[in-house]
Amino acid sequence: MHPGMACQTCHAAMEPPVASRFPIVGTVYATGHEPDDCLGVDGSVEPIFVEVTTADARVVKLPVNSSGNFLYDIFEDGGALMFPITARVVQGDKERKMFGPQATGDCNSCHTQTGSAGAPGRIVAP
Repeated sequence: MHPGMACQTCHAAMEPPVASRFPIVGTVYATGHEPDDCLGVDGSVEPIFVEVTTADARVVKLPVNSSGNFLYDIFEDGGALMFPITARVVQGDKERKMFGPQATGDCNSCHTQTGSAGAPGRIVAP
């Protein structure tokens, strides 16, 4: 895996069935401008979640793993999701919210080292 890289974009080229299985994927970092292939925050030390709210008001909590990655698996986490989505990163009683709804769950495609499509940079833990 390549933390920080656009997960769905890479998997669509390398393993198309995997890309469609994970409609929401990304990496949470300690700072906003970490380089690609740099591990993110360790969500196993202090629990961190990416909380997603779907267009039909379903709320899904995605745990951040030891590499900083999070994902939603349609086979294990409850089926297809309705887009657009909103998201926030939650750590204890702290949170960091996105400003607007998103039509894609390939989070790292916009949350790049320098930011793209209005994202200021990486997804950052609160």
